[in-house]
Amino acid sequence: MPPTTDTNKLVLRPCNSADIPTLAAINLAAFDNPRNKVMYLHIAPSDRFKAFESKARRTLSHQEDNSHPDDETIHYLCVVEPTTGTIVANAVWNYLPRGYIPSQDLDTHHTGLAPGTNQALAQDFADLTHQLRSSPPRHSEPQWLLSLLATHPKHQGQGAGTQLIEWGTSKAEAMGVRCFVDASPAGMGLYRRLGFDQEVGDLVLDLAGYEGGEQYGVQRWVGLAREAASMEKSMGSREV
Repeated sequence: MPPTTDTNKLVLRPCNSADIPTLAAINLAAFDNPRNKVMYLHIAPSDRFKAFESKARRTLSHQEDNSHPDDETIHYLCVVEPTTGTIVANAVWNYLPRGYIPSQDLDTHHTGLAPGTNQALAQDFADLTHQLRSSPPRHSEPQWLLSLLATHPKHQGQGAGTQLIEWGTSKAEAMGVRCFVDASPAGMGLYRRLGFDQEVGDLVLDLAGYEGGEQYGVQRWVGLAREAASMEKSMGSREV
């Protein structure tokens, strides 16, 4: 896939192995949220960084295995500021031709977790994620899943996230299938502006039940779906 640019001159391209340290740094900064603070409570920052590197490396290895257009494919993308060459954001889009299958969800495979990670929290969050992503009506139909979107805090508000989201929604529109994302409160507004207007479930996690989580309490993510225009027309005609 050749690089593409938007009106702000940001360049969207596939990620490669040389990007791994930068991707890890972006995700470490972007996901400095209560869940990760509790999950990595006893892990040094350097080891947290290594954990994010490991996940990026694993995702890239699966992207490189994409070999058949009818099979599930993973697209690890980044947006670059061209004058400096700085990667400012990254995303993972998954095309699921057979719908969502929990056992094939790479995003929730917690292999190689750093020693000291709260294993119970990691597993509980994975189980709840499976439930959320399996909850939408027609979850077994072909779809595009946005499993990761992160912009470095220093570069938010420049359109990088929008560009990464629209890459996937345009693919879904062309194929006439839906998109799905589990959104944090911080991302809800952006996703809704870009057409994710169906709330199809939620993930509720009470961090007070884990060491170090008492001060954070209940956290919530919302499952949002975006229908392709052609799908909405077809559904409307069936309702008449």
